[in-house]
Amino acid sequence: MTFDPQSKVIFLFDGIMNNRKGYYLNLDNENNWCVNSDDENIELADKLASIMKLQECQTNNYSRVIFSKSLKSGMSFVPKEDDDKNWDVYNYGIIHIWYSSSMKDIICEVKHRELSDDYMVLSYSLLPIYLRNLDKKGLSLHSALAEYNGKGILFAAPGGTGKSTCYNRLPDYWKPLCDDETLVVLDKNDTYRAHPFPTWSDYLMKRKENTWDVQYSVPLSAIFFIEQSDHDEIIYIDRREATLSITGSAKQILAIFLHGMKKEQKIDISTKMFNNAFDMAKKIPVFRLLVSLNGQFWKEVEKVVE
Repeated sequence: MTFDPQSKVIFLFDGIMNNRKGYYLNLDNENNWCVNSDDENIELADKLASIMKLQECQTNNYSRVIFSKSLKSGMSFVPKEDDDKNWDVYNYGIIHIWYSSSMKDIICEVKHRELSDDYMVLSYSLLPIYLRNLDKKGLSLHSALAEYNGKGILFAAPGGTGKSTCYNRLPDYWKPLCDDETLVVLDKNDTYRAHPFPTWSDYLMKRKENTWDVQYSVPLSAIFFIEQSDHDEIIYIDRREATLSITGSAKQILAIFLHGMKKEQKIDISTKMFNNAFDMAKKIPVFRLLVSLNGQFWKEVEKVVE
């Protein structure tokens, strides 16, 4: 195994390494990963692949998310030239996420797996994907995603305020994609596209065991922030309010990760979220969606997006 520090590409020629099982994760902004594992944690990689409908692959030159029992175990996947002293960590107790400025791979060191919930570990393991998406001008939003006539429509709201209820009320000719979390990416054509992401609370609270095709995406056409009302109405909001609302939705996803970070990292992430939200609000129309208990709010949405 050799390492080219200029291109940061790993060249693998060791037969054992090339035969390790992994899973592709391809996103529209070329935020691409291969999910790998050491022998003791292969079940975690398998579970993540099943939930996110990832296809099996052999190890390639993608960035890797590696589940391991220790940093040293994970480093069996990465160049020997990269000494463990060069690694820093996000510490979340049940999982330590190791990263290095000289490496594009991430090592997820699983701590006390016998005492922890695998689904909590899996939800934390997505942090590197979120952070790289931030760097690529995208955002992860606390929102439901549905497809209408080929268009991606987001319904956003804090938990318990009707987002999932509205999502479940959509008629059959709408295509539901996810009800809690959406990864919005900016592709090479400068177009925002929305990928459905898992509802981890379904697994953590043992409600149901759904799967999501996270590599499927739709062009994002509009964002609606839901408010309960006695009538159905759509109100356009200006860029300032839209930026703040989008930023707030993004913070709901990343908030659980901030406690494992340094102060300067938190500031950097908050700044990127706001800037990305500002850019998104310039291109994507954002609305307040007043929703009544028995009305047909989707008809108002259809008028706007058409």
